[in-house]
Order: sequence, then C-alpha cells, then structure tokens
Amino acid sequence: MDIIVKNLCKTYDRNRVLDHFSCTFREKKMTCIMGKSGIGKSTLLSILMGLEKADEGTVSGMEHQKISAIFQENRLFENLDAVTNIHITTGKTKEEITGFLKKMELDDIAGKPVSEYSGGMKRRVAIARALLAEYDILIMDEPLQGLDAETKEKVATVIKTQTAGKTVLFVTHEK
Repeated sequence: MDIIVKNLCKTYDRNRVLDHFSCTFREKKMTCIMGKSGIGKSTLLSILMGLEKADEGTVSGMEHQKISAIFQENRLFENLDAVTNIHITTGKTKEEITGFLKKMELDDIAGKPVSEYSGGMKRRVAIARALLAEYDILIMDEPLQGLDAETKEKVATVIKTQTAGKTVLFVTHEK
C-alpha cells in the first residue's frame, strides 16, 4: 500500500516546518528525501511514525504496518553488547545476529559493551537492529551519519540488499 501524505502542516512556535506538504511514497520502493537542515524532514518522519501530530493534513497507508526505524540518535543500551541490543528489539537468535554483524564488520567486537564502541560502530549496531527487525516500512533518518566514506559505501550496500522489495523512506541532507 502506498503512503499518501496530503497537505501536511506542522509549526513549532512560529516556525512552520511543513507547509501543506503532499507526497506519495510508493510501496516496495526506496524513496530518498533530501533537503537542507531544518526544513522538516525529521518532523515528517516523526509524524509518519505517529510520534508527533500534524497541525493539519492527513497520512494514509501507514495503518496496520510494522515500522522499523533508524533515528538520528543511536538509542542503544550502552551497558549491553551489540547482540543483546539487537536481540531485545528483534528476538533474533545469537547466531542470526552475529551472522549479520559480520556483514557490518562488527563480529569481532559483538560481545563487548556498546559503551566501548566508536561512534561509527554504534551507528552500525543501530542500523543492524533496524534491518533485522520485522517490518513492512523502514524509516531511516540520516542513517549513514558518522561513518567514513568506505564504511558508508559498504553499509549502503547492505541496506540496499536487505531492504529489496520493502518500502523504505530515507532522509538525508547529503548527496
């Protein structure tokens, strides 16, 4: 089912970040939403996920859909290792998780507390968690931030492979 956004408006104080925004996000396609900082990209995603309410407008096509998300913040349990962080959310087995972490080049540190990871390593754990969850729609807000160019390319390939045939909304301000 396509996601249809009609005349969405959202204002914070006196700053209108969404002004009658309308768009159709096609089912089973990856859509990249680009724009400079502060124009409402993250707000749009928050409204789509039901984390915020629009001032005006409608969203349809999200009903009864399982959503997985990569937020701008990693939102990990710092005292737990990568496997446990992912298992808590996904219910996947240790073997499934460690196999996937190998694709993300994290298998050698998977048993260490996340607090000992670099920022890029934490980011890859957050991405792995979202990709391993059961979902119909994947929402990604700046998913590749904090990754070096080589790692970005590898992770982007994993994301593309893992999300084939899924509805994906990808927000970024980078080309």
